[in-house]
Amino acid sequence: MEASRDDGILVLTTRERDWWWSMQEVIPALEGAWTRVGEVTGETVSMLCVPLPPAVESSLRASAPRLKRVVITCVTAETERIALLLRVHLKVDAPMTVYLCGDATEGFHYFGPLRDVLTEQDTFIVASEADAAATRCCFPNARVETVPFPLVDQFEVDRGERDARLTTPSLAYVGRISEQKNLHTLLLALWISRTSYGRGPELTIDFYGAEDNLGSPNMDLRFPDYGAYLQRLVELLGLTDVVTWHGFKSREWLFDHVHLEPHILVSPTLHSDENFGISVLASLVNGHQVVATAWGGHFGFREWFPQQLTTVPVHRSTMGPVVDPVLLANAIVHAADRASAFVAPNADLDRAREAFSQSAAVALILEMLSRPDGEPVPLEKSGVLQRIDEQRASFGGSRKIYESYEDPLVHVFFEAYGMKDPLSFREESLYVLPPWVSVSADAVRIDDPHRGRRRLDIDTGTSQLVEVSLCPSMETCRLPKSLVADLATSGYAFVLPPRTEVATL
Repeated sequence: MEASRDDGILVLTTRERDWWWSMQEVIPALEGAWTRVGEVTGETVSMLCVPLPPAVESSLRASAPRLKRVVITCVTAETERIALLLRVHLKVDAPMTVYLCGDATEGFHYFGPLRDVLTEQDTFIVASEADAAATRCCFPNARVETVPFPLVDQFEVDRGERDARLTTPSLAYVGRISEQKNLHTLLLALWISRTSYGRGPELTIDFYGAEDNLGSPNMDLRFPDYGAYLQRLVELLGLTDVVTWHGFKSREWLFDHVHLEPHILVSPTLHSDENFGISVLASLVNGHQVVATAWGGHFGFREWFPQQLTTVPVHRSTMGPVVDPVLLANAIVHAADRASAFVAPNADLDRAREAFSQSAAVALILEMLSRPDGEPVPLEKSGVLQRIDEQRASFGGSRKIYESYEDPLVHVFFEAYGMKDPLSFREESLYVLPPWVSVSADAVRIDDPHRGRRRLDIDTGTSQLVEVSLCPSMETCRLPKSLVADLATSGYAFVLPPRTEVATL
């Protein structure tokens, strides 16, 4: 690739994050959009992929003072180094346009010293309004633009006549096998759909993805062998006849065998940087039904796919975001019923696809470029970002920045991503404890794969005793009412609906 020429736009790009599978699609799409910007405007757009060969870096040093803009497709060690070279050492005052991928929820950890030299003339580009809100939690005066990832042009899309209806409800999950993806709650929801809504073995699900072993690094929480735990949970819940694990599959294979085939995609994620949702979009643009949490990037799809996307609310608790498994089960049943009765019109799909195309992204970029730049004054760091820095230092400078899911500091970002109404305790209701909650003579133990372990002592002398059931055996025991209320409002107890009754989303 050539070094940038005079008076042009320099795009610093990278393959350093190709281990993150979605970035293998996102970054080439961003490169294509900026190449097209150059074609439309006549600007010289030079694409440099780091790490730079010595000769290219030398040429860049010579031409850098005449740059009009620097674009960074992803902040990594090498893109950060070159950006600092330009702004700090070579005193290049060209505005920077920086793409974010959930960086705010980590306190811009990967930015390093680059955070300290960004100004109000620079621009952050995010893929969703949720990520924009999270970014402003850190830099309230930052210029933040929302430009959805222009991925449709790279997708395989079925533009022909599709089968009229999905007669056999077949669910699919595509993504990493990870605690934050909330797959244990999805399995519990499938058990509920069978036991309460009468959906038997015809409601099957296929899981596509590999275990990532990341846990929740911002809290330094990891659940050992999460994939094996899920398989044991399938057996415990009696779902072995409906669950199939396929492991990792390439994007090309997934389009041939999943996204282009009849299915209902399910994404129960509560991931802290779920800023877009590529698999969700891939199924939506092919006309399929999708069930997804009202979380992060999923919000941006509701405008374009109102008859295909069923969203499940994310509730607030003292332990962070929670998805009610009953509401998730209800959403799955609702989507299965709609899949058998609704076919997305091709005209509606074409309009929706356009919103996530390269041409739409280029139009938004050109609109952004037409507006005046801000002032070259340092970005103001919010109190939230300052506290993150303090906590990170107290944890030794590692990726851990939050005490746990109870940390009020992380709840700021959960709220930006979609954590809404709190869970409430319903008097006189019969509560059920999920399989990751156990009861002994003196304590309730919680071994939550997502949010960690807790022990709650049982004090039978302080509160009225009420009956609860244990899932999946449905054996009953009696616990103090105040303890059950704590479990319910923390997302560790739920109320089953009357059999065959579908709750309201």
